[in-house]
Amino acid sequence: MMKYVFDHYALLYMLEQFPRNIALELWEIFDGLCKNGTIISQREALKCLEREAIEVQSLDWSKKNSSIFHTINENEAQFLGELMKKREFDFLNTPRLAERRMPEAIPFILCIAKKQQRHYVYRKNTNIDYSNRIMKICKSYKIKCLEVEDCLMGLRKIS
Repeated sequence: MMKYVFDHYALLYMLEQFPRNIALELWEIFDGLCKNGTIISQREALKCLEREAIEVQSLDWSKKNSSIFHTINENEAQFLGELMKKREFDFLNTPRLAERRMPEAIPFILCIAKKQQRHYVYRKNTNIDYSNRIMKICKSYKIKCLEVEDCLMGLRKIS
């Protein structure tokens, strides 16, 4: 079975576009896969959710499921160090991000995806300023990517 690491935009999409009372079956699958470790995210993504979530239920779900938000392990940290030395993420060092004091989870998420052989799940049309560079990094380091809608459709099929 494939494993996934969701960025905060993909999680936010799931949390705020699919109400539990309408998409109960999808939520049962999603929650089960979060509980068994098939779906994870990264701690910085949780910080982003806390800043950007609109619905109270989204924040409640994030707090209740905080165990899916991992920190990187030593192997992932070493890989992150290699990427930083190569200046792969310099494009994230912008005044706009600094002004918003927004933690940027992408470097951590991509390291988790690579080292744990997970699919990086993202939301199309987000990270517009950076999406081409993120996809270039994924291609260069053979990180598998999957748009969240495609991921969710696939999850429905495996149930």
